Amino acid sequence: MKFLWCFALLVVTPLWAQAIPDVSCALEDYPVNTVRAWQFPQAQNKVEVVVLKDPTGEQEARFDITHGTSLISLRYKGKEMLFGQSAGASVSLFSLRRSDSPDLKGMNPYWSAFSPDQGDSSMGVTATTTGVACTGQLSLRAFAVMEDRGADNSFQKRALLGVVAGKISANFPPGYSTPFVIETDASWVPNPSGEPRYYLRLEQTVVNVRSEKSGPLEWYLDIAAPWRDARAVGYPAECIEKHPCSSAKIGALAAGRYEDAQRTSGIAMVVPTAGWRADHVYIRPNAEYVVLLYNAVWAAPRHTFALVLRRSLDGVGSHRFVWYVCAGPWSGVQQFAASQPVVDSRVLPKEPPLPANKTTKAPVTAACEETEFTPQPGQVDHAVVLHDPAGEQTVLLDTTQGGAIVSWKYQGIEHVWGWNGGGLLQMAFHRTMGNGAWAGDYNPTQAGDGSADSPVTGIACEGTHRVDLMTMMLDFNHNNGFYNKPLIAVWDGRVNDMVPLSYSSPYVLETQADWVRNPSGKPHYYLRLQERLVHLAQENIGPFAFDFAAYMPWQFDVRAISPENCPCSKEQTNYMAGGWYLDSQRKQGLAIVMPSGNFVGQRVSGGFNSDYMWRNRNFHLSVNYALDGIGAKDFVWYGMTGSWDDALKFAHTLK
Repeated sequence: MKFLWCFALLVVTPLWAQAIPDVSCALEDYPVNTVRAWQFPQAQNKVEVVVLKDPTGEQEARFDITHGTSLISLRYKGKEMLFGQSAGASVSLFSLRRSDSPDLKGMNPYWSAFSPDQGDSSMGVTATTTGVACTGQLSLRAFAVMEDRGADNSFQKRALLGVVAGKISANFPPGYSTPFVIETDASWVPNPSGEPRYYLRLEQTVVNVRSEKSGPLEWYLDIAAPWRDARAVGYPAECIEKHPCSSAKIGALAAGRYEDAQRTSGIAMVVPTAGWRADHVYIRPNAEYVVLLYNAVWAAPRHTFALVLRRSLDGVGSHRFVWYVCAGPWSGVQQFAASQPVVDSRVLPKEPPLPANKTTKAPVTAACEETEFTPQPGQVDHAVVLHDPAGEQTVLLDTTQGGAIVSWKYQGIEHVWGWNGGGLLQMAFHRTMGNGAWAGDYNPTQAGDGSADSPVTGIACEGTHRVDLMTMMLDFNHNNGFYNKPLIAVWDGRVNDMVPLSYSSPYVLETQADWVRNPSGKPHYYLRLQERLVHLAQENIGPFAFDFAAYMPWQFDVRAISPENCPCSKEQTNYMAGGWYLDSQRKQGLAIVMPSGNFVGQRVSGGFNSDYMWRNRNFHLSVNYALDGIGAKDFVWYGMTGSWDDALKFAHTLK
């Protein structure tokens, strides 16, 4: 009878099974022979690519995971239509800043431009692909954090040093990341002219995750064609840099490069102007970066051309646009471009250029104190070091594991458990999802999922007293919430292939950690964590539980919480605090606190857990808040070593 019951279970279970969506991609190692950055001697000999095929099998498109999921190759009937050794089609942005600096006298304005870029590199730092998902070989979706191709030659006020596989760029000058995230959705659409039968459609969104407006941006949609394609053509032909057109007057721009005089064999792009509302759009026949910088008479052995459109991005703003990469005859491309309607007669107000950032005569260095941290035997993480101004406390933020706090020592005592990515001091987010027979927890977590790590993409330090870092978070629960648009995690240009798979999420967390004075004087400083969570996608998720998590070592066995018996509204309390202590008088321990004013109108709570398997103590602050569509939430919380009484005195001062 027992055997029959087990047999029945095996038969019935598949009927109730809840399958995680299959978003696996066709991957291959693609051979290249290119330097890692301009003027670098080190070469790359391969990159991992995602391979798409059009429904007829005529074309194969390859997207470079190492370089922001930019298009590196497009083959039509077996013939390579792009340059094929670097980004063949990608997006570059330029913020042109004027300066009266004598160092820049007579220089092209691109020389001092801020340039978030998808397909190039910044002194060896590439745009970081963080997650990718495919529908067979018909489409892909990917997120990447753009790098600053100009290596901060614009002297950004809050520039971010690039981070690759947890390690901060150590080149001189260093490579830089940016606070711009690009989503790429690639698919195929029928070609009305019939040759080839499909064009490659790229729908992309760029999100500015910072609160500052970008100012005017020149958006370069680039293609690098083979050297053999020497014949350039554009539509409308009159839309050139000296005489730009308006998106209110034309339905699309198009440009191409062709091998033959009849323009039947080559590559082109079409950019519909719908949604751009730009008064400045034009064709740039030669868009090689060295040409932009130096007006160089020479160029690399490829033909890079661009369609350029000008518009700004609001703080925590986004712009979504579509363009097409078109193999085959120019006649079909031109017809396709001409068929695009003029849909908006308005243009955005012209914005003045941003003021120049002051140059500095000091050398640019990687201004972080770095160290290594070993949470488990054989696992070596990279970390940055914070010391409080009094020299009493040392905090390590693990740049291998999402920038979470992995160690916090005060008076020689370790206050953070730190043994794996699930037991640190960090932010996490929970959303119960029931897309099938069972409900699960969708759980973007700062450090990662315990087996794979959330990538830190950029970091900046002010000595050892302040750090600012950007993290793209993994789902700690390996998609057991059955999120229906999952993204397979990417680390250092390679797509995750573990079992179970690790999954990325469309959230970026910016953390600014610094010190504030403790009014009670011992220790002299508390740690402040100012955070911004940005949702990068349009879908609605609903209320998330914001989880302020602190994990302490097992010997901290005395609880503290205030106020008790919550959830509580802001009218009931101006803060929520709690932690664990070594002694019954609660003189030595670690507490965390957040102002309830972070989430006006919401109820805050706190809770404990002793994990007997992992031998840690933890305390969690929690509040529910929805962040739907592309948007951001700013909040702040504090970590307080020392006594509970002093922590409470500080908590009472919060608003």
